[in-house]
Amino acid sequence: MVRIGYAGKPVSPATISKLSKAMGDPTKTQYGITLRQGGNGRAPDGGAIVDYPKGWRFLPADMVLPDNYKTGDGSHQPNPPYTLHEIMKDQTHVDSDRSKPIKVTSFGLRVVKAMKDLHNSNGDNPQAQKVIDDAYHQLILAPQIKAQEEQLAKQTPKRPTPTAPAITTAPAITTSPTSYLPLAVVGIVIVVILLFLRRRA
Repeated sequence: MVRIGYAGKPVSPATISKLSKAMGDPTKTQYGITLRQGGNGRAPDGGAIVDYPKGWRFLPADMVLPDNYKTGDGSHQPNPPYTLHEIMKDQTHVDSDRSKPIKVTSFGLRVVKAMKDLHNSNGDNPQAQKVIDDAYHQLILAPQIKAQEEQLAKQTPKRPTPTAPAITTAPAITTSPTSYLPLAVVGIVIVVILLFLRRRA
């Protein structure tokens, strides 16, 4: 039974702050009664009183997991899929069939114990907090990272196949007709000289 105060002991500012959220004006609260007797049936974190000592307030925000995600022990999701809190609080079912009994897994037991340890330490338990953080990473962050990596791999274009550089041939050397003119002149001169020498002989 959780008590919010008793006669003879002053109420701490932290408790008054919590009570102001859970039960209204703390100056009008009758100390010495239990939360269950307070009339509104809510714990300081806004949850059900019966769940308050279980430390559920230390879990991340609840959400419905996508159907392709797996549970903490690697099982597939039922239809409709589990919520994050169902998995972390070990409320999964045999063969992921909601009509079958709830199964107990080591994954869920570790999380449930960490939640209780955090409650008992008023949230000051790094080891228990790490269990919660690791579970959240395994259930939410790791699948998201994997999905993003797979999507990125599909979008990355394939590298072009390297091709050999094209072989270019040297341009053909063309000779202009005028480049033969000096040779022709020399040839004609030689022929004329030979004819001249022949006639003299």
